[in-house]
This record gives sequence, structure tokens and C-alpha cells, in this order.
Amino acid sequence: MKAVRPQTVATLRGALTAVLFVARASYAQRLERSIDLGGAALRYADTLNTGAATITPHALVDWGSGFVDASGTYSQFTSGGWSMQGFLSASRFIPTSHGFLGEVGGFAGGSTHNDGTRTGEVIANGRVHFARRNGELFFGVGGGRTRDAVDWRTVWLGEAGGSLGSEARSASLTISPTMVGDSIKYADAQASLSWKGNSRLDLGAQLGFRMGDQLETLGSSARSWASVSAVLSMTPHLALVAGAGTYPIDPTQGFPGGRFVSLSVRWSNPRRGSTPGVNSQVPPDSLPPELVRNVAPSVTGFNVQRIASDSINLRVRAPTASVVEVSGDFTNWVPLQLARAEEGWWSERLALKRGNYQMNIRVNGGQWTVPPGLLSMVDEFGGSVGLLVIQ
Repeated sequence: MKAVRPQTVATLRGALTAVLFVARASYAQRLERSIDLGGAALRYADTLNTGAATITPHALVDWGSGFVDASGTYSQFTSGGWSMQGFLSASRFIPTSHGFLGEVGGFAGGSTHNDGTRTGEVIANGRVHFARRNGELFFGVGGGRTRDAVDWRTVWLGEAGGSLGSEARSASLTISPTMVGDSIKYADAQASLSWKGNSRLDLGAQLGFRMGDQLETLGSSARSWASVSAVLSMTPHLALVAGAGTYPIDPTQGFPGGRFVSLSVRWSNPRRGSTPGVNSQVPPDSLPPELVRNVAPSVTGFNVQRIASDSINLRVRAPTASVVEVSGDFTNWVPLQLARAEEGWWSERLALKRGNYQMNIRVNGGQWTVPPGLLSMVDEFGGSVGLLVIQ
């Protein structure tokens, strides 16, 4: 059994957990670079109150078939003391010819505090994703080492879940059994919801429940948690980020659970060279006049026809369109204009082998959208892409 920490250590680490929970829950839009400046009111271990001023830089690099994500948080607590936390994660997606998408990834992170206390975690994991109409099922396993400021221990993780959604609304449910060392075994069930009301407002919610071992020595016996978050864009570079709710005990690193209310200002740069998302548009003044008058005609059909073992004919039906483009990982996310065909169809022959691909379409220089009939997935930047399966 690990030793009980002094109350000051639990105070700082409990407050840090709330700060991290807010930061992760509120990233409804993932940009290449951003920084949050704000504060939070915290109540941890069901008994103690404090506040924190925080600064959180964040960066993400995506190249279609994988991504690297990094973030850090510095917190100055009103009760005295400070802490710093950081993490680095990466994933690589692997198309297969067997109807599923593979993923391998890793996570490394930790924290340090003004009294010298340190925690850490290094995890490697793998997942398989099975596409379904308007959703997916996924399964995964992982393992690594975690430190709770006293000892390094082995941690094993499992994951199973599913998601449903569209460009504007999505929901997911995940069950994650976990074993820390040989003495702590539990499973978390968590549901997540997201809603995009318009181009300026993103809303999110989480609800979770824990089964199994609970470390009541960390000061809380609650087995459920819930939170809500909102991101309101004020300009292309500035947004208000707000969140409130409860967060669970973290048995892997020894963080106590608690409650939080937070508010921050986020600066972010426009994404460059990223997956074209649903909010990516060509300025109207850069389009010919005849296209501006009809910037968003409807797309009524999409299909793929195999014409050889290593090539396909990709077709989009948009009878009133003047220009139809596709963009995907098979074009390195460079827009490719389709040729007009008969009866309102647009087509292009592409050299694509069997496998899974990500793509979007655009009509008359308007918004990038998911082709009808394809599974809509949220990419690493918060945009939507379609999953194209070539059999």
C-alpha cells in the first residue's frame, strides 16, 4: 500500500486534476496551435476549496493517416503553491482490406509540483474500428507504467465502445476496464455528447460511472461524474471557453476527485494544411460571379465503381453544380476537381487499392462536407470527414 500523502499535496493534485479535466473536455475544435488563459474554482475531496489561475498551450500536427498532440498546463493556486503538467500523444491509422481500420498509438505525461512531488504515465495502445452506418464500433487494449508520486506500477487497459453522429451532433459510449498493479481493478463507463449549434458555438457533455475498486483514501467516495462545456467563437482567433461539473478519482496517478467551474479565453491560429472541415470555405470574392449566386447546391448521390484491380471511378451527383471537388488522404488533402458527366453526375478515375480512406467533397467552392452514405467521423481538428471503404 502506498503512503498517505500530506494534505497540501492532495490539495494541489486535486486542483490539477480539475484543470486537466476542463482542458480536455472543452476542446470541441482542435486547431494546430492555441493557448488558454483563465481560472477555475475548485472543490476537491468533497471538503476543501481553492482556486487556480491557469495557462494552457496546445499544439497538434495531423497528416491524415496519423497525428501528434501535445499540451501543457501551469497552475497557480490561491491556496498557495503551483504545479505543471504536460502530455504527448500520437496515433497512426492503418487501412486494411478486411472491413476495419487499425490504430496504434501511445501516450506519455506527468506532473510536477512546488513541493517536489511528481507523477508520470507511459501507455502504448492499439485499437480496431468497424465502420457502421452513421457510426462505428471500436475495441482496444493497452498497457504501460504509471507513477503516483511514490511508486512505479504496471497498468493494463481495455476499451470497447461505439459512436453515432452527424456533422452537427454526435454521441459515444465507452467502457474501459483498468488494472493497476495487482490490487486495483475497476471499469469506467462514460457517455459523451457534442452539439454544434452554428459556426460560433460548440457544446459538449460527459456522464460517467465507475464499477469496482475505489480509492477512498483519496478523499471521495463518489462513483459517478458529469460535466458540461461550451466554446463560443468571438473572432477567427479568439473564443470563450467555459465548463462546470464533477470529475472522478484517478487511481493510476493518485489524483482525488472533486467539482469545478472554469472560464478562460482561447487564442488560436487558423489551421493550415489540415483536413478540410465543415467550416472550411473559399471567400466569396475569390469565386466567379456565376458561382457566388449558387454557392451551395445539393448533392443527391455518391458512389464508387471499381473499374480495375487498382483503380476506381468516383462519382458525385450534383445536378445544379458548376464545380465539384473532392479532397482526401489519397490526394494529400489537395482539392481535386471532378469532370462533368451525364445526368448531373461528376466523376474522376482514381488509382486506389482496397482499403479505408478519409475524404470530403465541396460544391461551388462552398463548405467541405461528408459525401452522402459515408460514415461521418470527427477528425483530430474537430472537423468532419467521411470514411470511404474500397473493397
